[in-house]
Amino acid sequence: MRKSGTWQCALDDRILEVLRTEGLSPPELISREITANVSPRRVRERCRVLAHAGLASPIVDEENAEFFEITGWGELYLDGKVNASLMQPLPRPRPPDKVRPRFWTSLV
Repeated sequence: MRKSGTWQCALDDRILEVLRTEGLSPPELISREITANVSPRRVRERCRVLAHAGLASPIVDEENAEFFEITGWGELYLDGKVNASLMQPLPRPRPPDKVRPRFWTSLV
């Protein structure tokens, strides 16, 4: 039995299952393989969340097309050997040019 995290949605399991069977895949292929009506944009978004949690890995080719593959942790999760609630997805830090200066917050 899989141990899902509170941050996961039902689509995440389906994405990981497709990545396990198909291997390296773009979001467009994954959305076609999933029987539910899911857009490639939504699949790409969830794949990035899974990548931040360590369950999937993004690969960018020369044309900047994103592909994703399942990681070892993703395989263990599908086998029910890893508790996904312990693997919180950590977003990348904001670049310095996207952070507001401290004086804007009036906490200085």
